[in-house]
Amino acid sequence: MVNGILLLDKPIGISSHDLVNMVRRVLKQKRVGHAGILDPLATGLMVMLLGKGTLFSPQLTGSDKRYSAVLSFGKSTNTFDSEGQFIEEKDPGKLDLSEFKRACDSFIGNFKQLVPPFSAVKLNGKRMYKSARDGEEVPAKYKEVNVYSIDILTFDWPDVSVDIKCGAGTYVRSLAHELGQKLGCGGYLKKLVRTGIGDFDLDDTISIEKLEEAVGAGDLSAVKPLVDAFPDRPTIKIRSEYCKSILEGKPFIKRYLERTDYKGPGGCLSLLLGPEEKVLAVVTLNYNWGSYNRLEGRDVLGKYVRIIDEGHIRN
Repeated sequence: MVNGILLLDKPIGISSHDLVNMVRRVLKQKRVGHAGILDPLATGLMVMLLGKGTLFSPQLTGSDKRYSAVLSFGKSTNTFDSEGQFIEEKDPGKLDLSEFKRACDSFIGNFKQLVPPFSAVKLNGKRMYKSARDGEEVPAKYKEVNVYSIDILTFDWPDVSVDIKCGAGTYVRSLAHELGQKLGCGGYLKKLVRTGIGDFDLDDTISIEKLEEAVGAGDLSAVKPLVDAFPDRPTIKIRSEYCKSILEGKPFIKRYLERTDYKGPGGCLSLLLGPEEKVLAVVTLNYNWGSYNRLEGRDVLGKYVRIIDEGHIRN
């Protein structure tokens, strides 16, 4: 079984689940997941989780996202994007760049966003998209999201290209719809490309076709090791004689450490590494660098988030 992280460029017209099945077929293994779905309309970065990498799903799915999007104004659709049916059309009039920027700025920060009626969110025990497809009236549902920035790339009114940085769970198609409502002319998402997830970037992806060619030639270099799952987080090497203690969930104490590159203030997510840099566990550190030298060998350094055992030491 292959363990690791795979950065794929999802093509248009297939679902995230379709891409998972393609990777399973190429790698000939069932244990494949991902760190956040993309609608069939969308393209771009999909972080695929392989083998033990699927255990990182909660942390990576919750990472910040970045998108390049084309928003179109003057029309509204029932799905908030170009896959849906046009339900309203209004003259978008003439709008200058400064006015559009002010509208964008009003959506920066934390706010309650309208969930698209055609979404997988459950309402009264039923997926909203199923209710919508059945012709049922879908009441408005909102969720709290965080948008960090909306940068205008091209302004060719009524079409506008933007770069969006946001927290996990933000609906870009809802943003297009709500911008259209604010401007009084309606709007929808015309095109969407995910360009970033956490520290991972679209420029580092490979297509599913190139992956298939590489694997056929015995080349697995596109698969990143699990130690690269959180490139901005510190790593801690554990003495080999204490690796099983970690895997058994015994308190993570200073005596276990062989080396660390952690120099932070405490509260940081970190990876514990065993032989050959294989990930043993994910922990949240509860000490700061200034206090490290004052700690005793049996002092606890952190709390386990997840035991990983990438090296299959317990097997």
